Amino acid sequence: MKTFICQSCNKHLEINNRVYEKAYKGFEDCLDCRASHGGKRDGAGRPSLGTTKKVSITLPDEVWERIDDSKKEQSMSAFLRELIMENFE
Repeated sequence: MKTFICQSCNKHLEINNRVYEKAYKGFEDCLDCRASHGGKRDGAGRPSLGTTKKVSITLPDEVWERIDDSKKEQSMSAFLRELIMENFE
């Protein structure tokens, strides 16, 4: 067993060697004090395609069926974006 002492909260943890090697070796803070993944960082996330605007479109059921048949595996937003962008390029 190894004793790990957190530099932030001064918590003393008695942990077996295997857990120490995987989770604590080389770290100063316990798991509770370490920053978790995620959060706002410069350059993180998917690049923006533009401005998002929510709209509702009412179309006859036959048109929706044709859209569903045409879009195949694409999401509805990707399919409609492609149609619109083709028309405005």
